[in-house]
Amino acid sequence: MKSVALITEYNPFHNGHLYHAQQSKSMTQSDVSIAIMSGQFVMRGEPAIYNKFVRAEMALSAVDIVVELPAYASMSAGQYFANSAIQVADYLDANHLSFGSESGNINEFHKTANEMKAIEQSPIFAQKQKEGKSYPRILGELLEHNELLKEPNNTLGLSYIQAINNLAPQITPWTIQRHQAHHHDDGITNHSFASGTSIRNALIANQNGWQNVVPSQIVQLYRHPKADTESCFPFIKHTVLTHDANQLRQIHTMSEGLEQRLKKVISASTSHSQLIDALKSKRYTRTHIQRVLMNVLLNFQQHEKPQTLDAVHILGMSKRGQAYIKHLKAQFPERNYITNINKQNAHLFKYEIQATNVYNNIFNNTATDFNTPVIIKK
Repeated sequence: MKSVALITEYNPFHNGHLYHAQQSKSMTQSDVSIAIMSGQFVMRGEPAIYNKFVRAEMALSAVDIVVELPAYASMSAGQYFANSAIQVADYLDANHLSFGSESGNINEFHKTANEMKAIEQSPIFAQKQKEGKSYPRILGELLEHNELLKEPNNTLGLSYIQAINNLAPQITPWTIQRHQAHHHDDGITNHSFASGTSIRNALIANQNGWQNVVPSQIVQLYRHPKADTESCFPFIKHTVLTHDANQLRQIHTMSEGLEQRLKKVISASTSHSQLIDALKSKRYTRTHIQRVLMNVLLNFQQHEKPQTLDAVHILGMSKRGQAYIKHLKAQFPERNYITNINKQNAHLFKYEIQATNVYNNIFNNTATDFNTPVIIKK
């Protein structure tokens, strides 16, 4: 059985995701599609608008298997995020990886990835690192044709190509050009497609319009209680106030010096958005700060960041997906393909369970990793 992996957040699932899933399966001639999906918190440094179980059910309208991306990876950016996702794809023996991009030209990605590798091995790259310049800035200065680096999905796609080259060269990468809506669009302007940002804005504001840009057969799933970032603020503030700067310095993704700035401005901050504004600078982007704050909330420590993949948590499957997992278990009996978390295997998913507990405490959810069985699409 041929399989194609999709690295996703589905925050929430919409027609653009449906298009991507359908095109990926068709283009790669795969029998099975696998969504590797962020759990309760997403890379933007926000809680997912719906919990991972609801979003997995949404995704099963288009894919055969939904697997949870490890929580530390979901709360990371760049190469660690990409490496972790590719490790999961490899663990699931995926033949292909398909990602959305502004470019839509896979040859451009291969060419740029090779140029980036050559730059990383050059003496001038090492010199600029010693000068304290960031990786993106160095690439911007040294990469002659850096058009791909100017769009977020292109940049992420390059990270996937690098991860495949380094970790799983047997996986064939493909890319599909994003359809209609742009990544950062904050309003719904198209009758069929819209960005996740614009859909979240409409859902949280209880506005209409989103119904046209999500698959009609799963509209009812969007009625669930919605999570928002501002509700996290009191918990973040409490954590910052009760931890000293040295403790905050140990948090995953914490930039040097940001912990001091955070301690300085936290008392006067009365909302999440105000705190972000107080912390934002040329050195710290808004998205990076949001991610750091969520890692503070989750108490994700840098020294605990997983370096290996010992198991995958399968959130949902179609009948075809069940057959594929059965095939994998027979082919790789030593691997842990977990469909239901219990006391015996909970140690394999410490951080995912931790993220669910925090999410549920803030948003009064009752679906846990222990009481929610794997979703089987009829």
